[in-house]
Amino acid sequence: MHIAFPLVALIATVAALPNPLKPNPNGESYAVLVAGSNTWGNYRHQSDVCHAYQVLVEHGFNKDNIIVFMYDDLAKNPSNPTPGIIINHPNGKDVYGGVKIDYRTTDVTPENFINVLKGNASAMKGIGSGRVLTSTSADNVFINFVDHGGPGIIAFPSEMLYADTLIAALNYMHTQQMYNQLVFYLEACESGSMFDGLLPANINVFATTASDPTSSSYACYFDQKRGTYLGDVYSVNWMENSDATPLTTQTLLEQYNIVKKLTNTSVVCKYGTMSMGSDECSQFLGDGSMVSRAVEDPVDPVDDAISSRDVDVGILMHKISGAATDDERVHHEQALKALLSFRAQIRKKYLAIATQADGAKNAPLHMKAQAVPKAAFGCYKEAVQTFHESCYNYGQVSYAMEFTKSFASMCESGVATTAIVNAIKMTCVGKAASVIA
Repeated sequence: MHIAFPLVALIATVAALPNPLKPNPNGESYAVLVAGSNTWGNYRHQSDVCHAYQVLVEHGFNKDNIIVFMYDDLAKNPSNPTPGIIINHPNGKDVYGGVKIDYRTTDVTPENFINVLKGNASAMKGIGSGRVLTSTSADNVFINFVDHGGPGIIAFPSEMLYADTLIAALNYMHTQQMYNQLVFYLEACESGSMFDGLLPANINVFATTASDPTSSSYACYFDQKRGTYLGDVYSVNWMENSDATPLTTQTLLEQYNIVKKLTNTSVVCKYGTMSMGSDECSQFLGDGSMVSRAVEDPVDPVDDAISSRDVDVGILMHKISGAATDDERVHHEQALKALLSFRAQIRKKYLAIATQADGAKNAPLHMKAQAVPKAAFGCYKEAVQTFHESCYNYGQVSYAMEFTKSFASMCESGVATTAIVNAIKMTCVGKAASVIA
């Protein structure tokens, strides 16, 4: 049975609400920074968040008002050639030192993130630091999320956060007057799909995303010494701009336009309350008038940018080209062959599901579709969750998130939810493990 999705009704309800939020110069600034991944291959996500923390603090942000979600498996990782140090730029400065992490390892979950946003202290009691947002209608809030994504979803290490849940949380914050104005910077593939047509324009939220609703975001700054990518193009562009700019002299729209121009690997988008674009960045990223952090040596992140979907392949290609011995090269080539075979298996499973759910004729069309879940989000959500539980953990197998578009295509074209779910369960026998490059 097709499951109705109430998000459209939610948006209509929010649009009808009066907007009680008015600027208050006496308010404070709060921030929630989230790296939703783990493992060395995803180094860049935690590195981005550490850099974001430094941007805020070095522009005068109160450390006590920053809440950080971060798995924290990099600084002491056996693969780290500089123990205790994380960098976000080639030959860059340490961005890990001084970062106060509130929620680590298994505490990095969608549920905990949403409870923090809603200020639900009772739900967070005994978890990590237990800190939640305590902002009021006089305060500004900045949220930065960095990880993998897909249509209407962003990933955490073991679960996903769906667009309807995120929009509902922002709506709750608005109705409870938990902020004066809120800015959300989102780095993920298909990140625009978390807001496009969903985020109301009248709740004082200004969101920018690394990509549009149907495209990948891009990683950058491959580091041969560490064997991984250090950053993401959109993220390093907004942060390096912030490092080099007194934020009291730049508006949100000006920063957005700069980042959009620099990020020519993906389509950077903006959503929400467009009038906030005239606000100074300092109202959300720190009001210190002086830039205290020395700007890193100029490097063009686009020079080695790679689709986030292909990072694991890119890492192995770099290892092959940089191998010191023939044995090492053979080892990396074998790992690449295994990875490409694993990817082929993922595509084969999706094709089998589409074929069983909607026939051999329509299956290739669903696989190629650039679909975004809208009216049939409930159907899509159940399909994604079933695949996650029955086949591959999206948090660990990010490549599989690309083909959730086939679920969106089937759901939006009217294929029954039960047909898709049953096809997934029959195709996926036992949950598969990921291939680690």
